[in-house]
Amino acid sequence: MMCQQDTPCAIKTKKKLAGALKELMKTTPFDKITVSDITEKCNVHRQTFYYHFQDRYELLDWIFATEIIDPFVTDFTFENMAEKFNNLFDTMLESKKFYQNALKTNGDDLTRYISRIASEQFKNVISIISKEAKKYNAIEDDNMLLGVFFGYGITGVIINWAIKGMKEDSKQMTARIENLIENFKRLFDN
Repeated sequence: MMCQQDTPCAIKTKKKLAGALKELMKTTPFDKITVSDITEKCNVHRQTFYYHFQDRYELLDWIFATEIIDPFVTDFTFENMAEKFNNLFDTMLESKKFYQNALKTNGDDLTRYISRIASEQFKNVISIISKEAKKYNAIEDDNMLLGVFFGYGITGVIINWAIKGMKEDSKQMTARIENLIENFKRLFDN
């Protein structure tokens, strides 16, 4: 019996497929993993896989969306930004091998996708910072450009951290990004 899309049953099946892919990627490069490998690992039929995902890349994108992007952007504010970054780093560290392999495999597409999402969030943060600043009369286009700059820049920092081995822990990485944002914020205060 197939689950209807977006029901608890479907989400459970997607998570099962995602878990199988993550487990396989601990020892096998993504390019060497087939849909059959994934379905065999979690004991479901190939039809079930194709009912939920077009291909392995869509499953990979779904994992990033549900584990990294959605939790990061949901209710994102300047006040909870540090917590959001810390959770992002924790999530990546918990599945270190998977994220390192995934970023090597699908890097360019994934980087563009994550950068676009991050840019949107930073546009909001920069808009808040500029409104709070007393001396700065920001032009909306400038805020948008700064949002894109920070979105792509911080995405690059995160991807670089992952690919180079995730040596710093979550707190260290969060502190580095917080410091960057605070230094930027000081520019508005002068």
